[in-house]
Amino acid sequence: MAFSNSAIIKYSVEKVFNVFVRSAKRDFPKFNENNPIGVSVTKKVGAYSAQNSTLKVEITDYKKNELYQITSTSHDRVYYSTYEFEVVDENFTRITLTEEDKTKGFFSWFNVIMQNVLFKNRVKRRFKFFLEGLQREVEIYDEKLAKNSRSRAEEAKKIEEKAEARRAKEAALKAAKEAEEAKLAAEKAIEEAKLLEKQAEIAMKETEEKAVEEVE
Repeated sequence: MAFSNSAIIKYSVEKVFNVFVRSAKRDFPKFNENNPIGVSVTKKVGAYSAQNSTLKVEITDYKKNELYQITSTSHDRVYYSTYEFEVVDENFTRITLTEEDKTKGFFSWFNVIMQNVLFKNRVKRRFKFFLEGLQREVEIYDEKLAKNSRSRAEEAKKIEEKAEARRAKEAALKAAKEAEEAKLAAEKAIEEAKLLEKQAEIAMKETEEKAVEEVE
């Protein structure tokens, strides 16, 4: 018996699947995003009842942004949970969860009918809980991305402001240095001009004295 539930969430499939996988990684410590098929964990179930048993949960199918399936096995019971992700448009994603119990010979035909009714209701409740939790995680993730984006923009602005201040300081120092060099050059030119003027005066005086001597 298998039952499917589907809903549309207002986020891109890449963002939804990314958040979903982040959650899956918490369930599977050895999760390998490049090839997670075959990764499994073993859990003890029914620890407080007489039906204490071991449950193996294994990733049995995976396609990035499209499909994620886990298979739970305990003795002769086999249970599949298949999550499908479909692009509605760039901002909306359809999520479908199909849960299937492949256990054989466990119920009589009457019990199977009763189990179907109970199973269907349980699957609906689980899907609702799963969807609400995923929605919250995506919203939190989206808020963190926006916050990080703002922080990065603010940090980039601060870095640019510091760089601009440094460039302005360097330009001011360069201008001051050039002004000092110009001042020294001007002072040197004045000294040279004074020296030339003094030399010209001496030369003129010598010329006058020589002219007087020639007259005499």
